[in-house]
Amino acid sequence: MNAPGTDAPDTRSRRERWAMPIVFVTMLIDFAGYTLLVPLLPTFAKKLHATPFEIGLIVTVYALTQLIFLPLWGWASDRLGRRPAILGSLAGTTIAYGVLIYAVHIESMTWVYLSRVMAGFFAASLGTAQAVVTDLTPPSQRARGMGVLGAAMGIGFVIGPALGGILGKDDIRIPFAFVMLVSSLNFSAAFFMLPESRAGDRAPWRARELVRLLVPTPVRVLLADHGRRVGIYLYLFFHLFAAFAVLESMFALFLLDRFDADARAAGFVFAWIGIWMALTQGWLLGRLSPLAGEWNLAIGGLFIQAAGMAVIPFLHSLDGIYLLAPVVAIGNGLSFPSLASLYSKACKTGQAGELLAQSQSMITTGRIVGPMWGGYTMGNFGGWLAPRLPEGMRIGGLEPEVFSLGACFLIAGLLTLVAIVILVAARSTLQPDRLE
Repeated sequence: MNAPGTDAPDTRSRRERWAMPIVFVTMLIDFAGYTLLVPLLPTFAKKLHATPFEIGLIVTVYALTQLIFLPLWGWASDRLGRRPAILGSLAGTTIAYGVLIYAVHIESMTWVYLSRVMAGFFAASLGTAQAVVTDLTPPSQRARGMGVLGAAMGIGFVIGPALGGILGKDDIRIPFAFVMLVSSLNFSAAFFMLPESRAGDRAPWRARELVRLLVPTPVRVLLADHGRRVGIYLYLFFHLFAAFAVLESMFALFLLDRFDADARAAGFVFAWIGIWMALTQGWLLGRLSPLAGEWNLAIGGLFIQAAGMAVIPFLHSLDGIYLLAPVVAIGNGLSFPSLASLYSKACKTGQAGELLAQSQSMITTGRIVGPMWGGYTMGNFGGWLAPRLPEGMRIGGLEPEVFSLGACFLIAGLLTLVAIVILVAARSTLQPDRLE
């Protein structure tokens, strides 16, 4: 018998104890691999002679493929088992980064897009990683298990850009080779140590079932019969991430064109943003939420984020970027978790899992649209604006062509303000039970 106050002995097998570290590293690879690419996008533009719109598509095709195949991976893990799905994801990720290295070597955007399609396809197994945690943790420890995955995502978003900038300073293939190596090592560990947390049912399947799974989730969301309250929230998730994804995809290219910041400098800027976002969500949000409430934090955070993004095109130095970055990060760190919490309260208990998954699909859809319109604006707005201004006119002390490089961030800030207007106008629907 255990002494009072002591923890019960860990009766899990050695393979079960390896499961969480392997899943953690799998999630870390996916998110670090995604963000690692961000500071290197300007180098792609130079080396492969790509336009800003084509650079935006590098981010878009990844998110689009992930969105389409996410339900399929969930189906495969239920039918074939969690272990084959995780092993397939790691093996495929390793191959995808090998293809990306080859694409850079031969300087082919077509092969770059193919590699990102492959990476998005195999990263769509993230739901399987969450399922493994659900299988292996009792309900009393479920939040802790999911917190481990959340930590992997947060760490990935911080270290990914820094690694990309540092390792890719002289040769952008080096960071991809690093991810390829880590993924292959994790595959080896998973192959020998990852247990099967839920064996597949191997039940017969129909072609119609598979076709239904490949219908993009946003299409199914639009066709679903949602109440007005849930529908407004779902639209807002799409709207806000269609704006914020511009910062994720175009900011590194902006830093290069405006301030001649190389991949290393851009990587440090993104890591700086990630640190402030982590501090906001991990420390500041918990202290402000009881005082201000989720609604006020959502509105206030969105306003801070909107103001920060709108100021970006008017900055004249990289020092200004470092001063402004915490503003955008704090606004984002306060607003999105608060909005997600408000939405979760709008979901009926019996439909919470499905509706929360649908919110993630709308966020991903925003990440598909944002890089496309942001890249097109960065590449074309200056040519449209300059002839329409009086000769010699400057905007914020900048030439129109220079200002236009950051115009997409100003537009994104304005779109965020529009979202605030929608929130305020629909408050009686979104918060019907609030105290008057």
